[in-house]
Formats: sequence, C-alpha cells, structure tokens
Amino acid sequence: MKNKPLRLTFLAINRENVKALVCLIFTLWTMALQAETGVIRSGLAITEQQAIALFYQRNLSLIAANFNINDAQAQEIIAAAIPNPVFSFTISSLTPQMSHQQYSDAPLPAVSPQIQQLIETAGKRRLRIESSELATEAVSLDLKDTARVLTNAVRRSYYSLLLAQKVATVATDNFERYREILRVNATRLKVGDISATDFTRIEVESLKAQGDQDQAKAALNQARADLLLLLGWPENSLEISAVEAWPEAAPSVAKVGQDQLVKQALERRPDLQAARVRIEQAGKMLTLANRLAIPDVTVSAFYQRDPGNFFTDSGGVGISVPLPLFYRQEGEISRARVGLNSAELALKQTEQGVQAEVMKALAAWQSADAIAQRFETAVVKRIEMLRKAQEIAYQKGAVGLLDLIDAERNYKAMMLDYYAALKNRSNAWADLLMAYGEEAEL
Repeated sequence: MKNKPLRLTFLAINRENVKALVCLIFTLWTMALQAETGVIRSGLAITEQQAIALFYQRNLSLIAANFNINDAQAQEIIAAAIPNPVFSFTISSLTPQMSHQQYSDAPLPAVSPQIQQLIETAGKRRLRIESSELATEAVSLDLKDTARVLTNAVRRSYYSLLLAQKVATVATDNFERYREILRVNATRLKVGDISATDFTRIEVESLKAQGDQDQAKAALNQARADLLLLLGWPENSLEISAVEAWPEAAPSVAKVGQDQLVKQALERRPDLQAARVRIEQAGKMLTLANRLAIPDVTVSAFYQRDPGNFFTDSGGVGISVPLPLFYRQEGEISRARVGLNSAELALKQTEQGVQAEVMKALAAWQSADAIAQRFETAVVKRIEMLRKAQEIAYQKGAVGLLDLIDAERNYKAMMLDYYAALKNRSNAWADLLMAYGEEAEL
C-alpha cells in the first residue's frame, strides 16, 4: 500500500484561542509516533515522510521552547488584566491626651475606609490585548517558518543517505563483476589462454574495486549517522536505510510559471506572514502610544465615622485625573513610530529576498531536472547495453582486456554521475519547496 503523504502544517494561533498550538504539537507527536512504529515494523527502511515525522517527534518540543510561546501567551494574560482596586483605611483625630484618664469622655478617633479604582480610557486595554495576540500569532508563524527550513535540512540529509546507498550498490556490483572476471581468467591463465600481465591488470582493477567498495561503505555510514543525528537517534535504528525512491515533482509547483510562483510564495511564506503581522502589531503599538496622552481616570469612594463631628457617619465619592501639561508621551510615540517603520522595512527586505530565493531555486531545479532527464532518456540504457556488449565481445575474443576494463570504468562513472544528478535534482526540488513555502506531495 502506498504511503500517504505527511504534511507538517502549523496552525497559526488565532486571536480567540491560543491553545491551537498545543493541539498541533499533540497531533504531530501522534503522527510521528505512528511513523516510528512503522519504521520498526518495516525493518528500519524509512520513507522521506517518516524521517520528517521522526525529526519533529524528537525535536518539536525543543524548537517550540526556543520561541518562548508560553511567554507570549503569558503576555496576553498580562495585557488583558484589569487594574486591581486599591483599598485604604485611615484613622484620624488621634491625640496624646486620649490615653489620659481625665480625657476618658473624649470622642473616639475618626475612621475612614476608602476604595479607589483606576479606569483606563481611550481603549488602551483593548489595544494592548490586540497587540499581544498579534505577537503570539507572529511567534507561531516564526515556528512555522523554522519548520519550513528544518524540513529542508531533513530532506537533504535523507537524499544524501539515499545517494550513499546507490553508490554502495554500484561499488558492490562493480567489485562482484571483477571477482567473476578474475575467477574466469584465473582458469584461462592456467591453460595459457591469457598472459600473466593481463591477469595482473585484472587483479589490480579488482583491488581498486574493493577499495571503492570500502570507501562507499564508509560514506554510507557517515550519511546514516548524519541523518540519525537529525532524527535524535531513535531506538534500534543503527541500520536505518532510506526507501529506494527519489521524490517526484508536484505539477502544482513544477508547471507554474516563475511570475506566478513568486506571487504565490509572497502570499504563503510564513516569514512574510509573520512580517505582516508584526506591522499590524506595530500599528497597534503606535495607536496605543498616542492614546497614552489621554489621561486615565481614578474614581474613589469612602465612608467616614467621626464621633467628634456633628454628623457622625458620612461618605463621599471622588475623581482624580492627571493633567498632561508638561509631558504628553512624545517619547513613547516616537519609539512606536520607529518600530512601525522598522517593521515595514523588514517586510520589504523579506519580500525582495523571497523573490530572489524563488527565482534562484526555480532556475536550479529546472537545470538539475534537465540534466537528470537526459541521463534517464539517453544515457543510462545505452551505457548498460554498451557494457553488456563489451562483455560478450570479450568472451568471444573480439575485444581485448583493456576494452573490457574501460567499459566497466565508464559504466561505473556514468552510473555515479547519474545518481549524483538525481540527488542534485532532489536537493533542488527540496530547495524550491522551501523557497515556495509548500510541502512536497510525494
């Protein structure tokens, strides 16, 4: 059964419910756990989607912690907080003579409990709430953008392992062929059908093929270690291998023109979305800075019991407002305006970078795809036929030993170039997906 594609989608935290990210992490963890179970059951041969799932299962919590998402959510709580009322209790009309016995008939001291409440005006609290929600949304988009980059790193490491497997297969096949040639010619040497010099040449080529095999195995172990390092070294995975399948280009991306691809990337890239959200947040902060010049109002109410007064029990209400005569928040307004300008400049720079990145990635993929297609349509089959023809001709005595060795060398070199071209095309495709901001449909 064909593996279903795994799409690592990070939900942007909306302004009504910041718990969406928690659900996202739990969903990814469940999917990754299923992927890891599949790895164990399939003999440690993993697909590209399983490698990506394993990476996020073992690293997502650390990545999320680096963005202080909990801190952003805490800031939302702080921004939405209503100022607490202030309670005070005053005792007045205290004199030293009150402790003397001759003044025992004197009235008791006056007591006055009072409560005050600050009332924020001009919608300042609402602006703080909206700004903090935008900040949380921007952080979630930063996390999504980091996932875009890290997914590309996992893909590239996976393709390196796949290439190392192909190279090891070619090296092993080449060594086995020389061993067979050496075995057959050892018999011919005994009956005098081949010279000792030619036999020595075959021995030398066999030793070279064995050395190539050893190097290929070492490179395979290094590529496997690099991938396992990214995946966090899952249990029972020292012999992990990549499924023998190179990625296929999705028509929705590969067949789109450059202008349309750039336009779509400008709409969907999470780093651009985060930059736009931060511009909106900076606008809220500028509005808030201007509103700070409008004074807040403090209302108060008190009750007083004064036995020495004509009216023993009394009460009252009050209001206080600071007068903005000498300072009207000019510094805060200026700082907020600079923040807005910086956010707008950052967006322009990011847009220009995205355009250049998509154009370069598309050109690189088109070039790599053309090279790989030429190998597939015109080179691979012909070089295979040429090698077989040279082997048959050598067995019949139509060509010499040097021609056979040259055919084997050319076949090996051409196959290595072919697999390198496939890896380059896969890397270019992964880079294009990263630049475009889209997950691969594999």
